[in-house]
Amino acid sequence: MKKILFPTDYSETANNAFKYALQLADYSNAELYVLHVYDPPVISGGISPHLVDNVIKKNDFEKLEQLHANSPTLIALRKELNLEHVEVFFKVKEGLLIPEIQNAILENNIDFIVMGTDGINASFHKKILGSNTVNTISKVDIPVLSIPKEAEFKNIENIVFTTRLEEEEEETLEDLIEAANKLNAKVKCVYVSTKKKPACDAVYNKWKEKYKNEPVSFHLFNTDKIEKVLFDFITSEKVDMVATVKQNKSFLERVLSKSITQHLAKHLKVPFFAYKAKKK
Repeated sequence: MKKILFPTDYSETANNAFKYALQLADYSNAELYVLHVYDPPVISGGISPHLVDNVIKKNDFEKLEQLHANSPTLIALRKELNLEHVEVFFKVKEGLLIPEIQNAILENNIDFIVMGTDGINASFHKKILGSNTVNTISKVDIPVLSIPKEAEFKNIENIVFTTRLEEEEEETLEDLIEAANKLNAKVKCVYVSTKKKPACDAVYNKWKEKYKNEPVSFHLFNTDKIEKVLFDFITSEKVDMVATVKQNKSFLERVLSKSITQHLAKHLKVPFFAYKAKKK
């Protein structure tokens, strides 16, 4: 059985992503692990150990109260979606978010992460994937699915895979094809060649032949305006999810650039799946 990790701060954005994660868990027959991480209290010097211990206990109690205050909200969301049968495990940890996410992955054999991300009304760095999501993508070795605040769960029919036509992306492509076959969906591989990086004919021809009987199509463009071509393709096609490989900097780094933040926040309202590059 698949296992999904869902870090949350109980914000409106996170609660919307919880609905998505819950429906995805039901759709894929997966277990859902809800993780809430809070910072330890900062204690100044000159305080007795006994008092420090009391402060920490008080802080723990207050944070647990916060958890219990918010849990009814998540319970209500499960009831609203009629998904009370989905197995959900709640975990509360004191510490730093990324290390606790890494610990949770190891302890629970997590397959991938779902995180909520802010949209149009967020500040610059949070507008794309959210600073926590960006850090998570860069630090973990499993896929991370970011859910924009505006996204609603629906059946996945079309997946756009932004590719550099490199051998190390093939395993990710095969994972996407496997998922597409189960979901009766299609994978649309998009490659944009530039003056600095021309098309890799060997990989393209290999994939085209190898996956000719799979639900895969290839869409090649030649321009230096990579982000514009990608956005135009995503917005003109019926796209339910965008997937990329972390090493694919031509997309991941460009969508994090300030110059196109407004454009992306406006148009990319579908889940964004970031995979780790897998070397042969």
